[in-house]
Amino acid sequence: MKPRNAAAIPSLIILAIMIFTSCVTSVNNSPAEKPDTGMIDKPRQNPYETIESMVSEGDSKSAVKEFEKVKNDDPETIIAYAGLLMASGDYEKAAAELEALIERVPENAAALYNLALVRGFQGDLEAETDLLEKAIAADSGHSGALSVRGTLYLSDSKYKKASEMFNRALESDPDNVMALTGYGSTLIRLEKYKEAEPYLNRAVELDPENQYTYLDRSSVRASLGNVKGAEEDLSAAIELEPDYFWNYLDRGRLRLRRLGDADGALDDFNRAIEIEPAIFYPYVFRAGIYDDRGELEKAAEDYRFVISVKPDYYFAYSSLGITAFMLENWDESRKSFEKAFKFEPKEYAYLAMACIAQLKQGDSEAAKNYIIKTMDKIPSTDIYYHILRAYREKGYDAYALRLIREKDDRNLEKRLLFYIAEIYQASGMDTAAFSYFTLVRDAKDLGFFESRLAEYELENNYERN
Repeated sequence: MKPRNAAAIPSLIILAIMIFTSCVTSVNNSPAEKPDTGMIDKPRQNPYETIESMVSEGDSKSAVKEFEKVKNDDPETIIAYAGLLMASGDYEKAAAELEALIERVPENAAALYNLALVRGFQGDLEAETDLLEKAIAADSGHSGALSVRGTLYLSDSKYKKASEMFNRALESDPDNVMALTGYGSTLIRLEKYKEAEPYLNRAVELDPENQYTYLDRSSVRASLGNVKGAEEDLSAAIELEPDYFWNYLDRGRLRLRRLGDADGALDDFNRAIEIEPAIFYPYVFRAGIYDDRGELEKAAEDYRFVISVKPDYYFAYSSLGITAFMLENWDESRKSFEKAFKFEPKEYAYLAMACIAQLKQGDSEAAKNYIIKTMDKIPSTDIYYHILRAYREKGYDAYALRLIREKDDRNLEKRLLFYIAEIYQASGMDTAAFSYFTLVRDAKDLGFFESRLAEYELENNYERN
């Protein structure tokens, strides 16, 4: 749903001015017929048309000055004037005008509603809510006040109340875009996607220049399995707001996860990074694409950036550890897995990986000492303790293998064999290492990262020979 902001005001003001203009120009005050002087009178432009033109062109400040020439004490005039002041960013003066009007006409629902908008823009939620309640009390069918009140309920996750407000707003004005979008958003939160879709369809039809109606509908379409339709809506939103970061991120994720379009997703993540280079989300997804394509240096660079700006995004540490391992950056791999373990202190596989990375640096004595220290962090009853002991004690691998095979979980067994394969590789037992690496690689559908590393070991140390 579109957030309320100053950019949304001008269209409301144009509408207010148009209504006010129609009231003024409908009055029949025909002057007495002028005598024929033989001169052709130059037509004078209606001042309200001039104001409307200024607002539509985004020149709200000039519109305010022009309006002040024709301003009077009529409530509709004051409300239109306050709207122009809001559009120009002069909230204090708009509030003063509306407060003076409310003092004269305490139950003027339009004045109460517009003052509520001012307080909302100023961040005074309590005053905004109170004024909306008063506006609704003064006019129980005030569609604008009901819609904004519904939006506030929605932001507080009070879906029943929000639904009531939006439905009442739609009873008064079936084409109220805020109410249509708001009710659609409420239904999305309640996971009632089929019910939400017609409301959002109507909102898009009524306000095709509003990117947020497309965004909400894209969420509905994706949830209903219409992924291409969801992509089309996100593309429409991007066309309307080509520099809005989040739309590219959302479309990129949709393309990557639901459409299998890695090229399109990469384009979107690159554009998102171009717009907001300091936000880490697109780097995470881009790193994954680079990783899948074997562009490991690029992937590592993105993971490093994520860690630098979001140190508590712990998923990046294990990802960098894996990538650095395949780049044979052993020290970086070790440190990354150590950090990953600090965030997930029950994932002993990270400690085992850190030990392997240390072992691959070539200093057997340093590796032995490191493994001894690492074992102190693992309960002696855990299988990873025995795996690391097999690195330290010659011949212990047979006992570790027996423990692995006694596991009831066949899938876990295939994962653990990776570490036995690394022991055999380090010991020069290439035939046994090759056999176990192959078993682990062929289990890649199970989703363990060790399968990928087994594939790396096979490609780099065995299958090329």
